[in-house]
Amino acid sequence: MQQGEELPQLSIAFPKSETELRVVFSEPVDRESAASAANYKLRSGLEIRDARIDHDEPRRIILVTEPMRGEAMQVDVLSAPGVRTQAGRPLARDESPEFIQGIATIPEIQKPAEDQFPFASRYAGKVASASCGKDGGVDSKVLIDTFGFAFIHMESGGPFNSLKIATKGDIPGLVEATRALSAGETAHVLWAGGEIQTIDGETQLVDTGFMEGSIIPPTPIRSPRPFPISAADIAGEASKTVRAKALQGVIVRYDGVTIDEVTKADEAGLRNIVFHDESGERNSAVLLANVTTDLHSGQAIGSLRGLVHQPRAGSYEVIIELDEHIRFDGRGYSAE
Repeated sequence: MQQGEELPQLSIAFPKSETELRVVFSEPVDRESAASAANYKLRSGLEIRDARIDHDEPRRIILVTEPMRGEAMQVDVLSAPGVRTQAGRPLARDESPEFIQGIATIPEIQKPAEDQFPFASRYAGKVASASCGKDGGVDSKVLIDTFGFAFIHMESGGPFNSLKIATKGDIPGLVEATRALSAGETAHVLWAGGEIQTIDGETQLVDTGFMEGSIIPPTPIRSPRPFPISAADIAGEASKTVRAKALQGVIVRYDGVTIDEVTKADEAGLRNIVFHDESGERNSAVLLANVTTDLHSGQAIGSLRGLVHQPRAGSYEVIIELDEHIRFDGRGYSAE
């Protein structure tokens, strides 16, 4: 081996379903050893029933397991002591980072180790896969291209029902399926192979460089309804409460809004607004470039609908995705 050459290793393992694990090695592996289920072992003792090599990418393997239960949130580790590289070398590291079995639940990922600000997830550092309904509006590509993240939402329940997905670029397979959605429609999306991190008080599923996306069957498919809140719910000291934490990434609706400030569009076409509602508290929002509705200071709005984003610990803003989330009614504009 030449000096500085990377040692072969099992880079990551993560669920693709409740009965499949994706395994990625740092270099192509020997097909005979990699295709033998007997050459893999899970720390939990879960049975591995089959192993298949990706025909297009000899670093990637799918393992078929006995059923996992994502809602159990069991942490596991995969080892591959019998797998050798394509060049015949043994693996220098044959254990994966810790991952959560099956399709993890968003509320459990979000659950903090301690119920106090800034609410760091008890699963921080673990690899996980999560699925949910991608709400209609702009597609994930627009959010990712603009901000570097998207959100995913559970089909029901709330307000504790969302997770921020921080990516290093578009995740193949998702753009085409989500681009055609309109407001109120939902596609069921799987984001597989991210790492749970708490960054500046916000829980995220962060792209590991191996993350994969896919559209999976609905179970069933229901778009999450906007959750009605007041500006006071996430303003001042309230922004550091469990309730405010529970609203991150949730589709919300503010009623009885008045616009206080509107900025000009920046180079990305984004405008920022400051508004207050009947609670008297002020919140901020960002309008995506495809929102063209004319807004001005002093304007009365029936309601605003958007995604609650936490750009920094204890600070919240609303991402407004579509003009149809700002529709005219008798009082001004409304978003329903």
